[in-house]
Amino acid sequence: MKGIVISGTRSGVGKTTISTAIMGALEDVAPFKTGPDYIDPRFHEFITGRNSYNLDIFMCGEENVRRLFQEKARDRIGVVEGVMGLYDGLGHFLDNGSTAHLSRVLGLPVILVVDAKGGSTSVAAQVLGHKNLDPQVRIGGVILNNVGSEKLYRMLAEGVEQYTGIECVGYFPNNPDINLGSRHLGLKQAEEMEELSETLDKLRAMAREYIDLERLTQIAEETSLVNVEEETKKSERRSEDMYRGMKVAVARDEAFSFYYRYNLELLEEKGMVVEYFSPLANEEVPEGAEFIYIGGGYPENFVERLSKNTRTMESLRRCHERGVPIYGECGGYMYLAHEIKLLDGSIHKMCGILEGRIEMRNRLNIRRFGYIDILTEEGVKGRAHEFHYSGVDETEDRRYYFDAMKRDRAWKCGERIGNTIGGYPHIHFLGNEEVFNKLFSRGKR
Repeated sequence: MKGIVISGTRSGVGKTTISTAIMGALEDVAPFKTGPDYIDPRFHEFITGRNSYNLDIFMCGEENVRRLFQEKARDRIGVVEGVMGLYDGLGHFLDNGSTAHLSRVLGLPVILVVDAKGGSTSVAAQVLGHKNLDPQVRIGGVILNNVGSEKLYRMLAEGVEQYTGIECVGYFPNNPDINLGSRHLGLKQAEEMEELSETLDKLRAMAREYIDLERLTQIAEETSLVNVEEETKKSERRSEDMYRGMKVAVARDEAFSFYYRYNLELLEEKGMVVEYFSPLANEEVPEGAEFIYIGGGYPENFVERLSKNTRTMESLRRCHERGVPIYGECGGYMYLAHEIKLLDGSIHKMCGILEGRIEMRNRLNIRRFGYIDILTEEGVKGRAHEFHYSGVDETEDRRYYFDAMKRDRAWKCGERIGNTIGGYPHIHFLGNEEVFNKLFSRGKR
């Protein structure tokens, strides 16, 4: 096993840009993303041509992320993009689900990205602080971003190496032309970016020019990951007979694209027959579907098209009336709701299977943002993540499916009518298999 974790000293230092560039420049990479983000893995997949997997300690647990990494990175270089700053996680503990925590769980060295613009010896102080906060985290190398010249890089690297004992393995010059861009949910989705291939080609070329890829490969070989017993993994991931042959229809297009890669693969691993359909293309639910899964995304950006595509909505309503189980997650929940009200005041009818009325907001719903513990209507415990710029009207009469808890706050969320369930929580099925079974066993024939 070999791999590296690429982290930043904070958000916005160029971690995703540099991670994506390195993934494209190295040979035979297995890409990963720390935490619950849906968007960065799309860049990974675009530039490597391989699936990228989320490694989320909070939702999945330490042993499960270790197993997933081992399974998907075998015989390749595992490159894990971090999240936020190296030590940023749940609270001020070292075991807080942060990138640093993950690097220890996986036994991987960290490549620390530092924004060096306007800095000198203080850059070394930043690196030294990250090195000393947790001696169990091994920082194997440093990459300096926003550096004006090769000469300046050499000067900055001298200070870092002198005071920290950590080598610098390259830099990125300031180049606004290769910024991947930002959006309200993070980075732009890969398919939406114009001339993305050209941008990624530039990133790949920059990594080859400015970063010591040979040294990075050597550092990646200095891992201490303990192998997980294969038989144990197989026994815990064995497909269940009750799902074999069950036909699952999955909504997937530009409006509904937020699926954890593991979740989709798990459906097939369980023996289900997965068939995709597009609400944006006004496609009907595939005939014979025994379960319908509508993931998250940006339905609010496509409300006019979605509201006019009556074939899809009518087919979903017919399935609902027949009792076919439907599960809508975040964006999927919004689509199943009665309507979506945009910031301009316009109201657009959605499927109307669930009673909720969604209203877009101009800022993140911070009170219900981040990791949460959930309890299903049936009493099954799980862990999930919420991130949405919308809210739903709440009434006492509604049949809520989830109880959500976050530190000192608790609320009811989601909705259930008949065999249709929707809610804002994003659930990673690795580590939440009881929740998965409770949802999907409703499609058992």
